[in-house]
Amino acid sequence: MRIKQLAHLLFSQLQIRIIVSIVLFLFFAVSISLHVSFKQTESHFLEETSGLLNSNLELMGNRIEGINLDMMKLSNLLNSDDVILDALTGFSRGEDFSPFQRIKSERELTSADYTRISKIENHIFSVKNSALFNYDAFIAVISADGLIGSVKGNIGQLEPEFKMGFADCVRSESWFRELAGQEKNITWVVPFGNCHKASDSDGQYISLARAVKSSYTGELLGMILIQVDLDTLKPLFQARTGATYFVLNETNDVFMVYGDGELQDISAMKDRLRLYGTRKGSFVGIMNDERYVMNYYILNDLHWTIVSASPYKAVMRNTTAIKHEVLTINYVAFGLFLLFSVALIVYITNPLKRLIHQLKKKKIGVYSLGTQEMTYSNDVHGIVRSFDHLFERVEELVEKVILEQKREQELKYEALKAQINPHFLFNTLNGIKWTAMMNGADTAAEMIADLGRLLEVSMNKGDEHILLKEEMELVQAYMNIQNARFNESIELHVRLPAELEHALITKLLLQPLVENSMLHGFRGNKVGGRIEIDTCRLNGDILIRIQDNGEGIPPERLKTLLAAPSPAGTGHMDKFNGIGLSNIHNRLQLKYGEGYGLTITSIPGEGTCVSVLFPAQIRG
Repeated sequence: MRIKQLAHLLFSQLQIRIIVSIVLFLFFAVSISLHVSFKQTESHFLEETSGLLNSNLELMGNRIEGINLDMMKLSNLLNSDDVILDALTGFSRGEDFSPFQRIKSERELTSADYTRISKIENHIFSVKNSALFNYDAFIAVISADGLIGSVKGNIGQLEPEFKMGFADCVRSESWFRELAGQEKNITWVVPFGNCHKASDSDGQYISLARAVKSSYTGELLGMILIQVDLDTLKPLFQARTGATYFVLNETNDVFMVYGDGELQDISAMKDRLRLYGTRKGSFVGIMNDERYVMNYYILNDLHWTIVSASPYKAVMRNTTAIKHEVLTINYVAFGLFLLFSVALIVYITNPLKRLIHQLKKKKIGVYSLGTQEMTYSNDVHGIVRSFDHLFERVEELVEKVILEQKREQELKYEALKAQINPHFLFNTLNGIKWTAMMNGADTAAEMIADLGRLLEVSMNKGDEHILLKEEMELVQAYMNIQNARFNESIELHVRLPAELEHALITKLLLQPLVENSMLHGFRGNKVGGRIEIDTCRLNGDILIRIQDNGEGIPPERLKTLLAAPSPAGTGHMDKFNGIGLSNIHNRLQLKYGEGYGLTITSIPGEGTCVSVLFPAQIRG
């Protein structure tokens, strides 16, 4: 409760409200601006970093493709070397001969076989050196009759037991059977290492296997295997701190992982590596509940994919540091600006604070706020003088209101005294009516009754609305009086639907319009005068048309008829109650809006139509 009272006390002061408003506005504005700026900077930095990583991956991919191209060139040289081809064809073939049916053991080898193997291995060295193939590679040539000649790196020939074991091992591989069945001519096997377990090295290899055929007969003579150790590729990868590189074969199987990052499996990200159908790209993925920046590059010929996975935090480490520095600088600048703003606000609002204090002491009859006793700044001094003038004007208006209220009371008293006159007049007219009826003057009695009805409604100070049915009866009473008074025979025809009989209308609204038709439309004593009143419902409004067949109104007069009230003495004022057509029109518009009022159309010599439009109000 005390906290609420303290807050109310603080925020009741203008200076506190202004300071708090500015602080909140600036804080949110600066926070949103910094947030948006950092997001854009982070996005831009991530884009730039991803571009650099992709360029690095592309460079790695080009080097790997260079190694694969060198392997392909060496296989082409070996495949076309005459010495090797001669050694592969130097054996006799029986009718039941089948390529790679078996591998000859050391005991089964003849001197001719040793000679052929020696030619193959010596010439592998020769072709390898001439092609400048300097990789740590295992190269083997297997003849169709089961001989194998192989070299590894620069150590020369290998033990016969290893060669036989290696040859028997590869014969069980599916890719070997495909080449032996001549389903393929060349194939890449990555990774390859199962058949090297018997050797001194248990490493993994990139393996290129190629079938050797006779250029004349197309006979399958043997196979060439070139295998480069995967460790040869590791110097190509320059891993960032915490980053890991993955190399995937064409079936998206990982055959090489390099780097010091904790992430060793990207199975969850494999589907996104070729999502956009481009050779290279990047995206941010989540693996093991941590965000990673994933970059990939796809090799053209081999369809291998090189992927780098870098922790998002490590990539954005520099950006985060810059972000903290910028925030610190902005907070310090914001604090200094806030102190300056508070001092400036206090300086500006102190005169207003003194002015408000003086206003609270203001009383009726005291016009000055004490401009002589206190010193204000120029702008506040102008406000003080305006308030002094305002209070003087308020005093004048208060005195005027008091006088008007006093006058209103006097008028009410006079109106109360004048109520005797209408009652006396009604009673007198009623007596005259009965006297006329007793003497047989029925017409005079009817005129007196109609006049009494009109005077009663006109002088009634109650509700200003009556039923539309009653208004039509008053119009009929007025017509009766006028026809009897001037001995005229103007016909009145009223069409009022039953559902509109209880609609409300301003009392005596139609009588001046009918009177206007009689006095001005038929002043030439036109024979066969006729006035028609037609009532209908128009959406949510009521439309009443008063049509006569009188003289009509000249066009120049028709244009100005509703413009302003008719001046006295012109003959265009209503003779019964002094309200002109323009006054009725303005009265309806003031009460209901500009869309309502009178509309007058007239054809000289044929007649005039006055339309009255007002909102429909039905009394239940």
